[in-house]
Amino acid sequence: MKSKVAQSQTLQNHVYEYLHDQIVSGNIPPGQRIVEEKISQETGVSRSPIREAIRRLNSDGLVSVSPRGGVRVYRASFSDFKYLYECRLSLEPTAAYYAALRMNDKQRDCLSNVVDEMNLMVEKKDLEKLKSISSQFHSLIVEASENPYLVKMMNQLNSLISFYRNAVLNIPLRIEEGAIEHQAIWQAIQTQDGKAAEELMRVHIQRDYQFYTSMYSSAKEDKY
Repeated sequence: MKSKVAQSQTLQNHVYEYLHDQIVSGNIPPGQRIVEEKISQETGVSRSPIREAIRRLNSDGLVSVSPRGGVRVYRASFSDFKYLYECRLSLEPTAAYYAALRMNDKQRDCLSNVVDEMNLMVEKKDLEKLKSISSQFHSLIVEASENPYLVKMMNQLNSLISFYRNAVLNIPLRIEEGAIEHQAIWQAIQTQDGKAAEELMRVHIQRDYQFYTSMYSSAKEDKY
């Protein structure tokens, strides 16, 4: 009995991780319908674990389930991005402040490698890898804050924030500027300058939002 339960859980996790990565990366675009039969063919998993995985994705806010049973990938509105921005602006500068004070040697080595790889991806203009590495950069700083409540809140928002971060990284002018800002944040953390890390992270998030609002306004104008 236990082995069957464990197997079912493993299959559910497999589907969840597969769909999560496909959605966050943009391979399954916002608004697209998720069809159980298609996912079953792609993953080789029966529908029962797929349904459980979809329930988890719904709890994460990555999909919406209609009363009739249809499932679609979450499509963020401008208001959603504004509210996520407000959360980021409250939480991430605080995380950067405490990360500068509390980060251990292993975490420093890991973050250093991430920054180096991020700079390489900027040079190569590898946007897909850059999106993933940028997410790692921010996650490592949150983890290094060593504040379990802050980590928990950010983990709950992280998947939705990925939509926001990916949208910003689709703006060519933002890529190199963002990499410079990441480097500055990292240098402040290296020198254990909490105040500088906090302020640099705040400015970085504000710039993200400025670029996004500019892109959103341009897109609205193009419709008319």
